[in-house]
Amino acid sequence: MIRQYNSQRHRRVEISGRIRQVGTVPIGTIVLIQGRKLQVEAWLPRDYSAWERGRFVTKRIAGGHLAQVRDLATGRNGHLSDAWLVDAVSIRTEEPNGRALLRRAALRAERAIAAVAETRELEAAL
Repeated sequence: MIRQYNSQRHRRVEISGRIRQVGTVPIGTIVLIQGRKLQVEAWLPRDYSAWERGRFVTKRIAGGHLAQVRDLATGRNGHLSDAWLVDAVSIRTEEPNGRALLRRAALRAERAIAAVAETRELEAAL
């Protein structure tokens, strides 16, 4: 999901000629939480169970509050609540130096991943 629809904290945006409630944290935003830089990659829709034709089925609806985020230092993915993201210090990629920050963070993440791979190779060799 590219946008966070029907979220608790939202702004109204016109999409395809309709006014929709869109969350306040867009995809691609880089936030600083507890000293770590995280990038919002996707919003996960909510799942709920419904009884349909004699069995339970899982349905998906808009308005989920969990985001898939990537730690730019380690490259690991995880899920994080929107409450953390809204209250966090954000480093916007729309700012003039935002793209440079994004590239620098990506390079750091690549270096960290390479360092972990090297240590694993060394441990395997021993």
